[in-house]
Amino acid sequence: MASPPIKFVHKNDIEWIIQLWLAIHGGDPAPDQHGNFSERAVAGAASQLIKSLSVRLPAAHAKAVTAALAAAH
Repeated sequence: MASPPIKFVHKNDIEWIIQLWLAIHGGDPAPDQHGNFSERAVAGAASQLIKSLSVRLPAAHAKAVTAALAAAH
């Protein structure tokens, strides 16, 4: 099933981002195409993601998140 065409005039909202993703990648991969990642690799990626997103928080909260991640390692 083809996805609807992407409109070039858009709001930067989640619906548009998902439509763009599907247009580029053609949907989700089949379950057997998912990689097998170690628990350590997943935890490291999650930590980096949380740390990267924490910069959007107020400074005191971002500092607390960074400290909590450092203590977890």
